[in-house]
Amino acid sequence: MESMFRILALSTACLLFAVSSGHAACYNSAFKLEKDKKEKNIDQILAYGHCIKAEQRTRVGEWVCQVSGTAGMKVDEQRRVISDRVGPANERFFVTIQEVSDAEKRMRCDESEYGLIDNLDGSRANRCLINYDVEFSPSTGKFLGSTDTYNFQRDHGKFTLYGTNHFSLFEGETGEFLVSLGACEKLN
Repeated sequence: MESMFRILALSTACLLFAVSSGHAACYNSAFKLEKDKKEKNIDQILAYGHCIKAEQRTRVGEWVCQVSGTAGMKVDEQRRVISDRVGPANERFFVTIQEVSDAEKRMRCDESEYGLIDNLDGSRANRCLINYDVEFSPSTGKFLGSTDTYNFQRDHGKFTLYGTNHFSLFEGETGEFLVSLGACEKLN
């Protein structure tokens, strides 16, 4: 009961501060993880997630994105690098950003990949910290979730939706790389 009260108090304080200041209050909050205190750490991670979700709630939902240009680089059979504009401009796709529920986050934190104290460098890949999942239509493959609504990664790609609603989409495999730029508009 006490931990639920603490989460509620931290979340409310973060929400009030974020709404009143207009700044990224969560990144300056004093969330501290401690070794051998897994349950307490999970509560802190959930409270931090509540703060991030309160700050970025307006970015959750469906977006339509329009490509203004795509450039690429390819290595041919003689191992020469070829680069040029590729792909049609004005291509459209849809992106849906969804919040990850507290129950899902708690389940992910309880799994074996938890390890935050010993491996902070790998925190981006730790599913325990993920607050948002993303889906693309038409599908461009499975993206990992993200701690925020700006950066989504996968093994050979990255999608960034900037605060200006412009985006960059990087896709790369061995010998071939594509970068698309454009803008997105929120539908709902």
